[in-house]
Amino acid sequence: MAVMLALGLWGLDRGTMWRDESATYQMARRTLPQIRDALGSVDAVHGLYYLLMHPLLALHPSEVTMRLPSVLAAVAATALVAALGCRLARPRVGLWAGLLYAATPVVTHYAQEGRSYALVTAGAAWATYLLVGAAGLAVGAATGGAAGGVRADRSASGPGVTPADRSAPGQAATPGAGAVSRAAGPAGAAGAAGGPARSAAPDRAAGEAGRAASDARVRSAVLVRGGVSRVARAASAPGPERAASGAGWRWAAYGGVVAVTALLHVFAVLMLAAHALTLLVSRAPRRVWWGWGSASAGAVCAVLPLAALARRQSAQIAWIRHPTPGRLWAVVEDFAGPSALVLALNLLLIAVAVVRPRWRSLTAVALPLFCVPPVLLFALAFHRPCFHERYLLFALAGIPLLAAAGVDRLAGVGMDGLARVVARCRGVAGVERSARVVAGRRAGVGVDRWAGVVSDGLGGVVAGRLARVVARCRAAVEADRLAGVVTDRGRAMLAGRRAMLAGRRAMLARRRAMLAGRRATLARRRAMLARRRAVVGGRRAVVAAAGVLAVGCGFVWQLPLHQREREPLSRQDDLAALAAAVGRLTRSGEPVLYDPPKERRIAIAYPRPLAGLRDIALGTPGPASGTLYGVDVGPAELLRRLGGARSAWVIAADEPDTRRAKTTVLTGRFRLAYSLCLPGIRLEHYVRAGPAG
Repeated sequence: MAVMLALGLWGLDRGTMWRDESATYQMARRTLPQIRDALGSVDAVHGLYYLLMHPLLALHPSEVTMRLPSVLAAVAATALVAALGCRLARPRVGLWAGLLYAATPVVTHYAQEGRSYALVTAGAAWATYLLVGAAGLAVGAATGGAAGGVRADRSASGPGVTPADRSAPGQAATPGAGAVSRAAGPAGAAGAAGGPARSAAPDRAAGEAGRAASDARVRSAVLVRGGVSRVARAASAPGPERAASGAGWRWAAYGGVVAVTALLHVFAVLMLAAHALTLLVSRAPRRVWWGWGSASAGAVCAVLPLAALARRQSAQIAWIRHPTPGRLWAVVEDFAGPSALVLALNLLLIAVAVVRPRWRSLTAVALPLFCVPPVLLFALAFHRPCFHERYLLFALAGIPLLAAAGVDRLAGVGMDGLARVVARCRGVAGVERSARVVAGRRAGVGVDRWAGVVSDGLGGVVAGRLARVVARCRAAVEADRLAGVVTDRGRAMLAGRRAMLAGRRAMLARRRAMLAGRRATLARRRAMLARRRAVVGGRRAVVAAAGVLAVGCGFVWQLPLHQREREPLSRQDDLAALAAAVGRLTRSGEPVLYDPPKERRIAIAYPRPLAGLRDIALGTPGPASGTLYGVDVGPAELLRRLGGARSAWVIAADEPDTRRAKTTVLTGRFRLAYSLCLPGIRLEHYVRAGPAG
């Protein structure tokens, strides 16, 4: 988020607006009734955006203020892309995906533009995030769709995971002994490593954990933070009934976000087709389809009136031509590149993520989001030309997600190879250590045998002396008994109890010593496990840092493109420069004609340089007429107004197919003195051919 915010604020004030931003600037500054009247004839698809911008520009009308919502929306979209990566895979995938999204030049282009496209992208990312939660597509979801139990391919999980604990991609792992030992906590893990020395108490704890996992209807073993496998949502996980009760508001929120996003721009409704394919690939259950269908139907019903109104205003995009396959490839280049090296790397990583998916849920979400809307809009454009990259900006989020998943897959393969090499080295060292232990044990057995032979030789002498001492003691005891000294039966019982108590104390001491030994063993194993976790965590941190460094290198490689996006010429026109040039060449009081009327946007966006010119063709201004640029007078009225003028300026569109009605009126009465080509327009000076009047 911080990276996207910094990139969005970098060079935000370009000192100029271009034609689409000028439409936002003038429409959002009108009154609400004037905005309502204008939307009936023009720009209905941007109506909600104009209403959102109205109070903001009322506080402080400026170019930077107009672009700030787009910057904040791009920051929100970056955060949502990162959250999707974390939820569908692991934290480092989310980190990489967020950075890749923020470092894409086309993202920063629309993040610094006063139009609705960055907000639409944030809304689509939010809707996708809500879909993942409502349908149970996230890694570790205990309830929801079938994809909620999809486990990642653990081929790159590291040396600490045995093959028995691994689950094939797309299959749910049964909560067997391995899963229960993991659920039992560190003690259970230590006991499992201990082998035969494990006592019955950890076994009972593991059995209780297994029964609790079964009662909670755990569906699969999943990956959690750090890549350590464990049983998904044990006894504390919510049951299906509780999840079903909370699914209603999730689908309601999803439908609301989709509706608002599509009201910001009607083509955003194409995300529903991508989400439908996601559910189809994930084999979502019927109740998920029911919830999604209800939410989608509500969103479509909310957008239908806007779609009908936008269809009547389709002449606004008559400048868009029928698409070609090259145009579709150009969108891929802009979204995944645009430099050749970055484009090739992104496509390679996407291919790795699709062909060998490690996170199937992520692929099921990101791939349709990236592919389905462009294909559908491309097909629709054959009927009515409407294919443009800015209408598909919301589909870009799928590319960084897939690229980050591809990087994670390659990193997992590399870690697997390193783990195998380390395991082989440890195997050789273990064999040598075992040989030394066996040799030591054999030497110890020899010493014991020699000691036994020596003890047999001395045993006869000691036994003879001991027999004589025992005989003397027995004789003394017999004499005392006969004398009546030891006749008290109570003393004998007391002595017996004392002996029993001494035996019990000795047994308790042995048990305490045994328990202390076991505790020491457990402490050693816990310390060893902590060291292993620290090593694994360090390796993962190194891998994550390497990915961040790679993204940084890609950003540096495309830094000239980012710098170009912050220049005035990065847009189609520079209205501030045009207004300044016209103001220098004209004199106050001279008449000016805008041919066609949309070129009046120069004077609307930057009125100060053109304040002295007389717009003699304007009949009704835009706010009063319910149009963007106003309504011009007819040819007869225009000639009447030009009756006393000796010269006139014409600001004409530099487009070959544009019909120049006002220039036709001037022909015969005025002659062209000179013409100046400026970026996007032609500035022409006409002088009267004969006497005025």
